[in-house]
Amino acid sequence: MSLPPNSPLDSLPQPDAAPSLPATIAPAPGENPAWGLLDVLLIAVFGVIAMFFLTAIGFVVMHFIPGLRHMDVSQLSQEPLVVLPPQTLAYVATLFFMMLVVRRESFEPFWDAVHWRWPANVWPFILGGLLLSLSIQLGSAYLPIPKSLPIDQFFKTTRAAWLLAVFGIFIAPFFEELFFRGFFYPALYRRMGLFAAVVVNSLVFALFHEGQLAHAWAPLLVLFIVGCVLTLVRAKSGSVACSFVVHAAYNAFLFGSIFVVTGGFRHMEKLTA
Repeated sequence: MSLPPNSPLDSLPQPDAAPSLPATIAPAPGENPAWGLLDVLLIAVFGVIAMFFLTAIGFVVMHFIPGLRHMDVSQLSQEPLVVLPPQTLAYVATLFFMMLVVRRESFEPFWDAVHWRWPANVWPFILGGLLLSLSIQLGSAYLPIPKSLPIDQFFKTTRAAWLLAVFGIFIAPFFEELFFRGFFYPALYRRMGLFAAVVVNSLVFALFHEGQLAHAWAPLLVLFIVGCVLTLVRAKSGSVACSFVVHAAYNAFLFGSIFVVTGGFRHMEKLTA
């Protein structure tokens, strides 16, 4: 006996029909990016080349400034006014390259593709960054942190400290989170899973800063832990903007501590006292 078309029985599940997967187990967009690890490597190479090229131009330009022309390359490399503007321009150039990568691989708008989602309530992430920074500062007292690090050479004048504070709170966290948690983490996650992606991402994040830390293991361990926290914030929130806020608040606490210790960046000699 055949059933009439559009019979109510047609809506009943058939015994041999394959069960459909619940929507909740579908991979999140951030876990399946349009780009791969090769694209991330290309972005990193582009950033390094842009940094080298623009810094070299900056050194040449600075030789025409009366107050700086007497400095050699090693002295110029420790002057924030010389180093930070080219580094910022290199970050901006790298951002445009990131946009080209996303445009080539995806139809999504750039900020959607990298999961830049501003949190509805930003204060828990600000508080989390401050608490992370405080915890790291307290824990570092039990680690053999060298008393003098290469990055300390930048903190020589009030002007230099203010430049570093602005760069370290707003500019560096933005681009670092965009690269490490916006591009690198999801590409790692797809290949390795959560645990390995967090470890590898945080390890590379720490090594990225090792030149500023005298290659010492203790400060590198600290940055590895910070990188793990930032990557987990990105993983659990699904938002690079959230990890950026935590990162910026973390750095703000560090610079705030220096501001207090040095009397408003006016007595930088107290950092080495």
